[in-house]
Amino acid sequence: MARIFDVIEYASEMSDEIVRRFPETGAGDFRLGSQVIVRESQRAVFFRDGRALDVFNPGRHTITTANIPYLVDLIGKVFSGQTPFKAEVYFVTTRELNDMKWGTPQPITIPDPILGMARVTGHGTYAIQITDPQLFVAKIVGTQNLFNTRDIQGFFRSIILTKMMDLIGEMGKSVIQMAAFVEELSAGIRAKAQEEFAAR
Repeated sequence: MARIFDVIEYASEMSDEIVRRFPETGAGDFRLGSQVIVRESQRAVFFRDGRALDVFNPGRHTITTANIPYLVDLIGKVFSGQTPFKAEVYFVTTRELNDMKWGTPQPITIPDPILGMARVTGHGTYAIQITDPQLFVAKIVGTQNLFNTRDIQGFFRSIILTKMMDLIGEMGKSVIQMAAFVEELSAGIRAKAQEEFAAR
């Protein structure tokens, strides 16, 4: 028999997690009138059928068709809202997560105007903060099926590495000259990655 959740919460302060899925596997069975408890550094996003239904801010909330209006269509009027509805809840941190690492897993071969070809590596740190939990869940967690922190970090790292490669190509400098352009390279990668992150 399916378990019906009457209280939905994730008690962790999420100091090193980006998102936590509830329940961890499968869809949750929730009922109108269930309580949602959201901590100060969290937002709770209800997600079903590829769609982020609504976001709950910090506090205690009671699930109603007023705060998740799409539920009327999902549950149907026939059951007067008493039947459970299936969905997932994603608790998303709103903390700024610092000192996240990125780097090339192995040297990358690039065209070089002086040497012909060169092998380069890159590494650094970055910080992220989720400003739109509903968009984040819809575009990253739901679409990419990423809700493990390690997988999400890997996704962000791949964006940074792509932007680094693009910028190195645009600069047209040799690796011999690159040491003189470290600040420009860093600022360029930051700007390009930030634009990409904001779109997600």
